[in-house]
Amino acid sequence: MRASIILISALLVSTLIHAQSDFSITEVPGFKNREDSIRFAQLNQAFRQAFSNNQKADQQLVDSLMQQIRFMMETKATGTRKLYRGSPRFFPADSLKLISDYRSIKQVSVTSGKRLPRELSRCTHLESLELVNTRISKLNRLKKLPRLQTIVVLNNNPKRRLKISKSRTVKSLVFRSETSNHLPSSYRNLSSLEKLDLASNQLTVFPTGLTKNKRLKELALNNNSIRLDQSVIEYLPQLEKVGFVRNKIETVTAQIQNLPNLKQLTFNYNSIKEVDPALGKLSKLEELSFYRNQLTEIPKAVFDLVTLREIDLYYNEIERVDDQIAALQNLEVLYVSNNRVISLPESLGKLSKLRELYVSNNRLADLPQSLYGLRELRVVRANNNQLSQLSSAITQWVYLESLDISGNHFMEIPAGLGQLENLKLLVMMNNPWDETSRQELTTLASQLRQRQVVVHLEEETE
Repeated sequence: MRASIILISALLVSTLIHAQSDFSITEVPGFKNREDSIRFAQLNQAFRQAFSNNQKADQQLVDSLMQQIRFMMETKATGTRKLYRGSPRFFPADSLKLISDYRSIKQVSVTSGKRLPRELSRCTHLESLELVNTRISKLNRLKKLPRLQTIVVLNNNPKRRLKISKSRTVKSLVFRSETSNHLPSSYRNLSSLEKLDLASNQLTVFPTGLTKNKRLKELALNNNSIRLDQSVIEYLPQLEKVGFVRNKIETVTAQIQNLPNLKQLTFNYNSIKEVDPALGKLSKLEELSFYRNQLTEIPKAVFDLVTLREIDLYYNEIERVDDQIAALQNLEVLYVSNNRVISLPESLGKLSKLRELYVSNNRLADLPQSLYGLRELRVVRANNNQLSQLSSAITQWVYLESLDISGNHFMEIPAGLGQLENLKLLVMMNNPWDETSRQELTTLASQLRQRQVVVHLEEETE
């Protein structure tokens, strides 16, 4: 099992399930000569056979194969390359000429050539179309496919930018490529387009040519190299969801206000240090994520987002939560774990709709008294801080389902834990309990477990 996990993590990058298409993109090592490539393929085949037929693998053989595979990857491989595979469930386009009932075909995969096959126009019930490892420069005659809703283009390498003919039915368009040079310059011919996925296309700027797509609601730009300070963001009032995960964004510029109707905005895995106040003009934003960035404080603009229901600030360098957090009256979920937060403000108690609070792995010595008045709380994760006590007012958390206070400085059991009637999970590991409390923990855990509460304590107290 250990060896198989190593191999999978070394070779497989991602398998994406998208709408009705489950394509895969696998990253494999490349070699200088054909002999090494063949040898590597043979080793991988032998490895798979070792686990075939659901039989227990010969561990000695598996270790030997893994050692050889690892040696080749470390000493023979010159880099990596991506293998694009379409959905195995799709009907192969080169077999269309062999059938008579085209109305039964709803999903087709084109895996070679410079043009769409003529027979495709006869597939009047076609719903999904894939292009995989092709060189097609024009998607034409789409009008003849009145039920087509999804197009997926994987590693299409035409001599010029792809052109797409008019369609009033296509709602979802996906591209994956080694370069952005082959992407269309405009998507205006797809008048019903609702979702555009341009992840992993080596984009360096925000895409243009979307102003005519009045129904476009979702734009995925993940895994590119986009910098907003070098981009022009056109006015796109129709967009509701944009993803910038894993790009090269350091600054969120004022142009973000050109997406005024956003409801969900994701900046995970960037290097963001600055956020322009214009972010606060996104008056309909409900979900905002800065997971794994370089923020040293919660951006001031955030406090203007009064419709915000969820904000993720995990893994930044934030030291304090501003009193202005009280302005977020619709906030339901607050993630500030894995920062450097020293204290939480009393104004946190004004967030009457707060249901989940995540403040793990910070430097908190206590929780604000006002927090105990938040009756809607379901989850409180405050593990790995410097807490030594909780108020007896914890009994006001009448709907609390999950509480984690492990890895703190508790010596005595917080009063009222046994009175939390809706509790389902209680975690209290790694605290310096005094001797009396250690004895009481066993009793408390037994009582809670009789109520079907999952309780995690130190092994010696269970």
